[in-house]
Amino acid sequence: MSAPFTFSATYDRTTRILSAIVGLGLLVAALASRNRFVASVSAVVAVLAYAFSPRGYVIADRTIIVKRLIGNVRIPLENLRESRASTPADVTGCIRLWGSGGMFGYYGLFRTTKLGKSTWYVTRRDKMIVVVTDSKTTLYSPDDTAGFLAAVRR
Repeated sequence: MSAPFTFSATYDRTTRILSAIVGLGLLVAALASRNRFVASVSAVVAVLAYAFSPRGYVIADRTIIVKRLIGNVRIPLENLRESRASTPADVTGCIRLWGSGGMFGYYGLFRTTKLGKSTWYVTRRDKMIVVVTDSKTTLYSPDDTAGFLAAVRR
């Protein structure tokens, strides 16, 4: 059993601005509609978006654990094929299939021209890490990218 490595995941400026704008839009929609159903849906959307957002990462026992309020996600590193910093080419032609495209991060299922279908647990696009195993391609955005890559490769 190896010692766990913990990595923080902070929001970049774009994520903070998008979260504030969308959150404000949901609040305005709820207040303007004067409808309890619309207000409830707006509140649920905001709370779920925040709850699914990555809070940080832990690497232990050949597994990446994505810390989230709603429950952690475990991604085994068995059969690791590639781990590296993301390049602009990795996100060319990006389409969000399911998840958040900016409110409290970029997480869920995405498709890009280079990576194909991939799962993102990203809070800032300037520090993305690509991890490819035999079963899955995932993206992360730890504040300490060099340390994260070193821990993944151990």
